[in-house]
Amino acid sequence: MLKANFDIVPEMRDAEELRNSQLLIEVGDKMFSYVIYNKDNRRFVGLRQYNLDYTPGKTMLENVLEIITNDELLQDSFKEAFIIYNYTDSNFLPEKVFHIELNQPVTEVIYGNAKKGLLLSEKVIGYKMYNIYRVPRDIHALLQRKFASGNYWHYYTLLLNDTQMHTSDNEQVIKMVMRADQFLVAVFNGEKIQLVQSYAYQTPDDVSYYLLAICNRFNINQDKVTLIVSGLLDEQSRLYQELLKYFLQVQWDRMPDSVKMDAAFRAYPDHYFSPLLKMALCV
Repeated sequence: MLKANFDIVPEMRDAEELRNSQLLIEVGDKMFSYVIYNKDNRRFVGLRQYNLDYTPGKTMLENVLEIITNDELLQDSFKEAFIIYNYTDSNFLPEKVFHIELNQPVTEVIYGNAKKGLLLSEKVIGYKMYNIYRVPRDIHALLQRKFASGNYWHYYTLLLNDTQMHTSDNEQVIKMVMRADQFLVAVFNGEKIQLVQSYAYQTPDDVSYYLLAICNRFNINQDKVTLIVSGLLDEQSRLYQELLKYFLQVQWDRMPDSVKMDAAFRAYPDHYFSPLLKMALCV
């Protein structure tokens, strides 16, 4: 049975609070996470995160099925359920040219047609564009059966809804979300989005190479740009020290002061899980 690598759930749980909470699930190629958020109290109740890439002989579908069948918290009834797909086959199209019939040709031009997934699209809140993305059809069908009244979004769409990213004119911001072997970059110039893309990496040098290439491409001043970092990264890590070599304005992502966290969260820095937690605030 798969075990959560992060299990931030209080030992004593209020059943009534759980029933009146929202369930937000993130699922991608290598990870399955969920957070429980009580919107009325603006309080995060719990979080679990599973790695899916260390189970040889099992398919992704089998891994996800095992989690949603055996995780006792996922057997509870929640007020609302939201599924956040974190798959990298994603494109943004301007609203004025978007049409649902473009979903397949646009995706296949960029990512090919080897994967026969389900194509979805959605309006990006606050911007005049749509996100077109591809997800595994069998995973989507499984989650639809389990969470029949669920709402579905893409990770990139909700990441752009972070109010911390709303900058003043000509202010440049790079937001990074770090994973074990992949990182996501969102580049902002004032209110304009210049880039949203994921990169695979093996060493800290790979990360700095991509970031410096992005700065060169978009004429970003490394001394002035604000680099906001989230995910599983610590100040003592070589990767974090690598960032400090090239950027003067490095900040940890933070949660709004108005939200409350269960005591179980205090063992971890806010930036470990802040992207997913912030998504719960805006759905």
